[in-house]
Amino acid sequence: MKLGLEDASASVFLTVRSVGASLALMLVSLWIARHQGLRARLRMPKDLLIKAIAIGILLQVAYQTTYFLALDYQLTPGVLAIILGLQPILTPLFANEKNGRLGYFYLILGLAGLTIAVVGARELGAITAAGVLCGLASVIAISAGSVMQKKCVIDPVTSAFYQAMTASCIFLAVLPLTDVELKITPTFLASAAWMVVVVSTLATLLLFRMLAKHSASKVGVLFYITPVLTMLLDYLVFGNRVTWVTFAGALLVVAAVKGFGRVQAAHAVVASKVQE
Repeated sequence: MKLGLEDASASVFLTVRSVGASLALMLVSLWIARHQGLRARLRMPKDLLIKAIAIGILLQVAYQTTYFLALDYQLTPGVLAIILGLQPILTPLFANEKNGRLGYFYLILGLAGLTIAVVGARELGAITAAGVLCGLASVIAISAGSVMQKKCVIDPVTSAFYQAMTASCIFLAVLPLTDVELKITPTFLASAAWMVVVVSTLATLLLFRMLAKHSASKVGVLFYITPVLTMLLDYLVFGNRVTWVTFAGALLVVAAVKGFGRVQAAHAVVASKVQE
């Protein structure tokens, strides 16, 4: 994403991402329909279509836009990562899922570990009021959207397609009102392809599949891992130094995710016994 923004404005990059994801998801849906003998896979009742559009506005438009605005308002990626670390805590609250005191302890431990990892990487910097507000709006949008997707009975591929289409229509409509900059370079093409294929298509489908099978809380806690993996990739690809503080924070994140997983498993056992 960072490399793509070197050759295109945020509005152009978001538009390319959403339009490309729409085409990719349409191809995926048609391929599944052809091989499974399904007809009219992209058709759905009006009420479900409205739900898919609403989720798309939250996940693909509001979340992405406020994320970029937070960075545009000079909020550093490290601070933004900490704010987005509130997502695993907000998600069970929005979903009204009961995790108990121990569950929330592990969620808070994960946030603490993430914060320590970011501080250790020295990625704290400028903190602006506008940037923080956009960051908070971003985490609320993705938390609410994830909960709505969890409760939605739409096929994940179909839901993702209509969400991407919703984002495409909105970004295309407002594009003329924004600063339009675009340079077609190998770097931009590679970055756009990564965002379309890996992030907006494969990762989104994986997220929706996970939400369909697991609780929103269990999926949300995995968001603690993403910044840690990013730091690891920075070390492996760009050779950025990893401090012991960052390493300690990463260990806390891993411990929190594993601990929360055990709590969820224990709750599932208790729930199954109650049903019996």
